[in-house]
Amino acid sequence: MARKALTKKMRFEVLKRDSFTCQYCGAKAPDALMRIDHIHPVAKGGTNDILNLITSCFECNAGKSDRLLSDDAVIDKQRAQLEELQARREQLDLMFQWQQDLADMSKSAASRVCDVWNERVKPFAVTEHGRKSFVRLIKQFSVSEVLAAIHVSADQYLESDDGKNPTADSVNMAFKKIGGICRLARLDKEDPDLRRMYYIRGIVRNRFNYCDAVIALRLLKQAIDLNASLDSLDDLARSAKSWSAWRSSMQCYIDENSQDDSGEDVE
Repeated sequence: MARKALTKKMRFEVLKRDSFTCQYCGAKAPDALMRIDHIHPVAKGGTNDILNLITSCFECNAGKSDRLLSDDAVIDKQRAQLEELQARREQLDLMFQWQQDLADMSKSAASRVCDVWNERVKPFAVTEHGRKSFVRLIKQFSVSEVLAAIHVSADQYLESDDGKNPTADSVNMAFKKIGGICRLARLDKEDPDLRRMYYIRGIVRNRFNYCDAVIALRLLKQAIDLNASLDSLDDLARSAKSWSAWRSSMQCYIDENSQDDSGEDVE
């Protein structure tokens, strides 16, 4: 029987299935030159079906000639490897489908979130840029968190004109606040004190012409670690006359409470 040439694609599939390893002696590429051998020789009716193909090094292929393989274990091994390859492909297809389903769910969720927002800001409606912002928020937070933030933001920031419709400026402001409300709500669940600390730092930043936000947060953390009450820190942030005065008062509290009972600084 005339030998039909194998395609490059078929050769590669066989080599990949067999891990570029000779199935007779275990030699591996590139240490050994690999060939594609027919388990059932072409001269005896063998075909180019992938189940009849096997990876063989040059030496094993040359020594085999057109003798039939009597060991069914090799054939069984090829079937098992082919089944594994097919299973991997099916799992890959399922993974792609799963990713597509997630993308579709994200679009559907974003669409519903947009509907809720549009209902709160009639006669305004979310723009394409706004829709993309909602998609990003849904990826970062849950749909329920975003929906809750929408209602909080609308209740706090929307202002009505004489016709009882929300003003454009208040709609823009409310929309910009949604992400921050989501973050604060999550902080409140994870660490209520941390949220209050950021709130106090916000007071300091808003009251003074200058504020080093990093230093302010560090001082607040140190004071809280030394059992300063959040209410007292809130009062100080509201009563201090300047950044320097607030920072000095914070540092004094930290220094005074960082000493042990003997009056020596704690190591």
